[in-house]
Amino acid sequence: MKNWVFALVALLVLVGCEQQTTNTLKEGEIISLDQQVLPNSEWQLSRSVIELSFCRDRVNEDLLASESELRGWRGSGEPTAFPPYRDEGLEKLAKLLSDQQTLLWQKNGNVSAQRYHVVMPANVSKGELEDAVFPLVAFLSSSDQVCHVAVDDSY
Repeated sequence: MKNWVFALVALLVLVGCEQQTTNTLKEGEIISLDQQVLPNSEWQLSRSVIELSFCRDRVNEDLLASESELRGWRGSGEPTAFPPYRDEGLEKLAKLLSDQQTLLWQKNGNVSAQRYHVVMPANVSKGELEDAVFPLVAFLSSSDQVCHVAVDDSY
């Protein structure tokens, strides 16, 4: 009888220890894109750059990176080249974009804002890519997590 009770308890413990995924699908996509040098054969970047600032300074600090730092981290081909605190910032970005069809790829960032290109698959037309910028800006502008959004078309 003791063996049966022990087996039942062990089974209940195992059932209760359901494996949980730490990354959402969107977060996985954003992290994967963040580690790549873009554009490439799979992805293209918008000409326009979206500047955004999260209302919490910590997120802005987590995404702090100069263009040369990002190029170096991405060029290494090693996920470990990126600072560990960056994951928290990318997680917040993924949550913000969770309901959006478009993705963002960081160009650079300072303590107050980051600059991003909109990213879409390489087979999407350039017009469709550029047309995706302003609806995304409107969405970001309406978010209570974002304090500043601007678009720069000079790139």
